[in-house]
Amino acid sequence: MENAIKLVVREVFEVLYSPVNAFRKIIEKPDFKGVLLVLAIVIASTTAFQYVYDSKLFYETRTPSDDYWTESLTNQDFSWLSNGSLSLDNSDYKLGNQDGNGSIASMATNGTSIWMTLNTTDVFDVTKETGYKELFFWIKWSQESTSFPSSASLKLFSGNQDRYFESDITSLLASSGQWTNATVSLDPAQGWTSVNSPDWHRITDIEFQLDWESPSDLTVKIDGLFFRDYLSPIETGIFTGSLVAIILQVAMNWILWAGILTLVAKLFHEELGTWNVVFIIIGYAFMATVVTNISSAVVISTLPPATPMLDAAARYYTLTDEAWLSSVAYQLLLPIFLIGEVWIAALGAVAVRLMKEMTWGKAATIAAVAFAIRFLLRLFLGF
Repeated sequence: MENAIKLVVREVFEVLYSPVNAFRKIIEKPDFKGVLLVLAIVIASTTAFQYVYDSKLFYETRTPSDDYWTESLTNQDFSWLSNGSLSLDNSDYKLGNQDGNGSIASMATNGTSIWMTLNTTDVFDVTKETGYKELFFWIKWSQESTSFPSSASLKLFSGNQDRYFESDITSLLASSGQWTNATVSLDPAQGWTSVNSPDWHRITDIEFQLDWESPSDLTVKIDGLFFRDYLSPIETGIFTGSLVAIILQVAMNWILWAGILTLVAKLFHEELGTWNVVFIIIGYAFMATVVTNISSAVVISTLPPATPMLDAAARYYTLTDEAWLSSVAYQLLLPIFLIGEVWIAALGAVAVRLMKEMTWGKAATIAAVAFAIRFLLRLFLGF
């Protein structure tokens, strides 16, 4: 039994370095045990590649998921408070959603300070280990004399107005009358001061305050406010859910190659034999995929982590092109993939030639036509 297993394993890997000898043995005695081993190795290598790839991607997650907090002054989940006159400005905003387009504005006459507080009914965990990592917002200010604010602060309250974290955001402001987007790290080491022992696990309210040295007519607007984090598909469970898709992808590719080679051979008046035998024999050619998967995983492992742009609708290819397109390593992935597909076609040519004892030229032609059809199916239909 042990010798039989060793023989099967040797045949499987012999396809890579001595395909003619390997396929002669396989054709003489097609064995499902060998091709099942190939299938298992291909699925394992594809899964490994996908794991490495997904470990490099970090998708943006938001709370709230859209522009919810700055599309109304009050509802059942939150309310805005200010020392100025609050309003919803539907003509001046930066982000919108299906519920509306607007920003929260506060105006004060002959004042030196404006504060705006978002009171929520929820409790937010913003710890580095388990919670949100950033607070994102758009902010705009204007003052009659366009005098720049002497100070601007952001407060995160923890349960009540006496317990809070505070950060100076003066440097994040743009000139008077200009929107600026800001991303504030929620890492305690990034310039936050604490008052009365607030808790990063229990953030309830958010406050913005801008101060000026001399009184004037003041306006402050806030839009697109949300907590933000970046999670990989491995952390979110997307990777685990994709395992079935990986198996189906491998099976589909295998079926397509076997079917296309069979049909193309018929066009050249060659009958390769029964479908189950062809299916088994062609399956061994997918050992080439193992090499390309491992090579691609090694290349991907050298790339830096990639995160999406704030409003990127396309998560995958737009994201990776933005982050990795200039990298030589990323540019190697396409050639590696093409080499893998050509390698499968070449192994298919060896199998076809030995199955029917046809000339190498005819076998190569059949494999080349099959490769072209497979390439067009992937290019235009995505499979």
